[in-house]
Amino acid sequence: MKFNLFGALMLVTFLLPVNLRAQSLTFGSPVNYLPHARTDKAVDITRFKNGFFVVWKSMGNDAVVSVAYLGKQDATEFSEDIQVVNTSQTNAAPVLRVLGSRLYAFWIASDGSLRYIINNSDSTFDVAHVNTVAFSNTVKLKGGVSCAAFGNTILMVSHADDKNSMVHALLEATADGTLRAKEQNTIAVSGSSDYPFVVALNDHTARVTFKGANQDAQFYSADYALDSKTWSDKTTIHFKTKISPALYHVFNSTRLFYVWRGDKKDDHLYYAATGTTEIPKSQTELPDEYSTDVPVSLCAVDDKKFVVSFVGKDNKFYLSYFSNYNPARWQEDILFPAKANYTLKDIVMPGSHDAGMSVLSGTGGINAGSINECNVLTQTQTIERQLKAGLRMFDLRVGPYKGVLYTKHCSSDCMADAMGGGYGEKFSDVLLGLKNFLKENKKEFVVLTLSHFCQKETPTQDIARFIADALGTDVMFNNRQQSIDRVTLRELAGKAIVTFEKYAYPTHSIDSSTMQPLQSKAFLNLRREYAATNDISKLLARQVTFFKGLNEGARNNELIRLDWQLSQSSDEAAMVCNDFQSDNISPILNGAILLTNVIRKHRSIIDLSLRGNKYLVSNVSAWIADGTINKRNKPNILYVDAAGAWITDFCVALNEMELYQK
Repeated sequence: MKFNLFGALMLVTFLLPVNLRAQSLTFGSPVNYLPHARTDKAVDITRFKNGFFVVWKSMGNDAVVSVAYLGKQDATEFSEDIQVVNTSQTNAAPVLRVLGSRLYAFWIASDGSLRYIINNSDSTFDVAHVNTVAFSNTVKLKGGVSCAAFGNTILMVSHADDKNSMVHALLEATADGTLRAKEQNTIAVSGSSDYPFVVALNDHTARVTFKGANQDAQFYSADYALDSKTWSDKTTIHFKTKISPALYHVFNSTRLFYVWRGDKKDDHLYYAATGTTEIPKSQTELPDEYSTDVPVSLCAVDDKKFVVSFVGKDNKFYLSYFSNYNPARWQEDILFPAKANYTLKDIVMPGSHDAGMSVLSGTGGINAGSINECNVLTQTQTIERQLKAGLRMFDLRVGPYKGVLYTKHCSSDCMADAMGGGYGEKFSDVLLGLKNFLKENKKEFVVLTLSHFCQKETPTQDIARFIADALGTDVMFNNRQQSIDRVTLRELAGKAIVTFEKYAYPTHSIDSSTMQPLQSKAFLNLRREYAATNDISKLLARQVTFFKGLNEGARNNELIRLDWQLSQSSDEAAMVCNDFQSDNISPILNGAILLTNVIRKHRSIIDLSLRGNKYLVSNVSAWIADGTINKRNKPNILYVDAAGAWITDFCVALNEMELYQK
């Protein structure tokens, strides 16, 4: 089966990140993927040649195995290709394992034998040829398998077809990729009533985790030395589990991630992250939405993120991303203290276009009745949530609605003169959320740019006073006549730079900003190219021309902003959106983290943004590689609709590149 999808790379902004911080990990809410698939055993997900695969068995006894290719991390086109192994029958959870240039899918057949298939391309398996591992003595397996790669060898661990015995085998790859068993034996530690998990600690040692036998719910581990073929004594990990405790490498070879289900009626997931030489001594409980009866699967995305996939109580597939940095504190984690003397011109940060328009609180303009979520909403999270997702530059337009200031998005600066427009978040809520955020995160800093003022509706001086009163002088940055290229990140920590387009109010610590290609006397001039198109090819061409025209660099008071918005045509805004109704978004896994299926009846602004956002990472990366973007013209702001942690992830990666090093 193939599903053509539109969406944005990495974490889609329809997810509301939990952003819990424990054991240096943060994670987002789990979402359903492969929406039509069901299983009553564990799924396994893995990365192979920058593409992602998942394997599972169907519901019931003697069920068939299926594998799905989920696409590459930086793909701009995406499909889910499902292959069914029609000759497979299994009652156990299958598993994927990479060995050299090959990808294997293993499962235990109904007769207890170990079967497998091999990939025949970077995106498909040879499902017509099912292989069987021939063991030298009769051994029947059950429950499931786990594998770790060592050079040209796979160490397989499983459970024997009896009450308590765990078994292992070394499988060696031949020239054509088929596997032969070099040896097999019982795992020489106390037994278990479930199958174990295994990882390679180094080139010569493996670690297995398992639960105790029968009613013993204790969590154990043991190490196997491949050279001497000996097992260590088991180590008691002082937690209890009802199922096999999963064990994986994350981020690098020295970090291990343990994840298990609670005992008896406790169906929550728990995890611990440690070094390879450490034994977990504390556990972290995941929220209620992480609930399963079977083991979970992990897959590395890059050196900062991995995904956790599990089967929910409804037998559907769920996935969440985990990260080793906190998006809410990414500036502290990534920029301090090493880059404390850098300026805004030396870094890149994520920005939000029409930032306050994630909700529609009211409409206005001559044709107010034609305004709805389709043609006015640009974001999917409130500014408070965007702050927690790592957004640090916010474009705001403000106007009065029923006597109260709200963020706005309309076709003219003055709502009364506009054909139509909408009001979003209450402005006081935005400022209070920002103030509280900066008070709690004292190394983070934010840039607010306000524009599209209507003096006859609310004079700019009144807005300036409102902001100053709400934020307070301890939060608002006072430039003290400095140029922006002289202001260090250390000075900005815990502060908000607030600018008004073409206006300044020094007594309220509000500076002026402009957006012009010529010399500007404003404190901040944003160099940018707005494509004003719903055609991604035109947007790409305009941005290439823009960056090539900036090869001499930006002036001292200028930040370079990459404006990445697909805009609605007049027909789309006025006619296609007329009968628009909100519907639920269906989040789907993609190569890096998640895609969203936005195949809808109408092309809303959000639809267009998700369609366009998927091109950002791959194209900016390509422009860096070919020199279109270089140290002289590198962007300082990536400015998007449907902003979220996905754009923060990319900015974090960019800030660690040579391009952003002094």
